[in-house]
Amino acid sequence: MQKLHQVFIGCPFSRAIRKNYDALKKELEDETPLHLILADTVALTSTDYLLEHITTLIRESAACLFDASGGNPNVSLEVGIAHALPAEFLITLYTRKPRQQKIAEEALAKEGEVKPIISDLQGRNRVEYKTYSSLKDQIVKRYLNKLPYMKRWTDFKSRNATLAPHAVRVFQELRASGRTVRPRVIAMLDGTGIVADDLLRQLSDAKLLVVKSGRKGGIYYPVK
Repeated sequence: MQKLHQVFIGCPFSRAIRKNYDALKKELEDETPLHLILADTVALTSTDYLLEHITTLIRESAACLFDASGGNPNVSLEVGIAHALPAEFLITLYTRKPRQQKIAEEALAKEGEVKPIISDLQGRNRVEYKTYSSLKDQIVKRYLNKLPYMKRWTDFKSRNATLAPHAVRVFQELRASGRTVRPRVIAMLDGTGIVADDLLRQLSDAKLLVVKSGRKGGIYYPVK
């Protein structure tokens, strides 16, 4: 079942690229209800199980980001999985290169040899970036803001600006364990003057979370 709040990220391990997505994960999870999952944080030892798990994560995600810089083979495989499922995804590409690399690639281009991004994806709509701020801005405006769940969040913030920072703390709890409970929400709001039931009701009305009662009661991400 697709998780409305989940975004899968596949990117090369190189520090110049990876640091951008570590920052993107931290900032968006500090600012929104989204849960960003980077492919290489999956702690499985078996290649078969890893591939199966990556496929499940892509299938369950409402959106996927694949950084195709350098034609990384792992990212290429993940793009292939997303394309075959099919799953929603956006290609990103880091375009700042050292001077010597630019000279070498220009020479190859003159000879008719141009390295593909990934297979035949050169014509696909993508985000090209040279700085982290450009990457984040384009991903959010051109892609993530169009997700139904993000639209709910945007509407909630526009109507409840003072509640939004406290709402993010509730989502941090949900990311950590999949659920939280009313007493924990009450504790985190202690001293703020905000009533937990009021916050939970507003978030529930906005379809950003679900409050369940009974033996399996608690606060969860919505499934639809």
